[in-house]
Amino acid sequence: MATKEIKDYIKMDDLKAGYLYKISARNAAYGIWIPERLAFAISRIKFGNNYIFEEHHWDCEAFATAKPLEEIERSPFGADEIKIYYSEGGFFGYNDEEALLKYLNEFEGERDYLKPAYMNPKWLQKMYDEIE
Repeated sequence: MATKEIKDYIKMDDLKAGYLYKISARNAAYGIWIPERLAFAISRIKFGNNYIFEEHHWDCEAFATAKPLEEIERSPFGADEIKIYYSEGGFFGYNDEEALLKYLNEFEGERDYLKPAYMNPKWLQKMYDEIE
């Protein structure tokens, strides 16, 4: 079901800082709630890169992309520990990003889009079907 069609979801006032939630969002199925940013820290994959990204709660005024569906557990990361940092070159990242990704990816499980397209069996079958 598309996120916008989901009517029953957890409102922001009922979320707990630093807890992991099952979410309906564009780029992930699990996220850690960060109330200061009205967002969930998620594991995102884009162009083969896996990194921390934020999906904002559906009730935000802007960039609303995520609806929390179920509380899973208290994460080992406090919401105040998930901080963005900036380097001299203008790049940014998150404190302890590697551990955060490892934790989130355990819940996300194996995702076909983590693999290059040529390693995805569904993509290969489609390619072979088109050749025949």
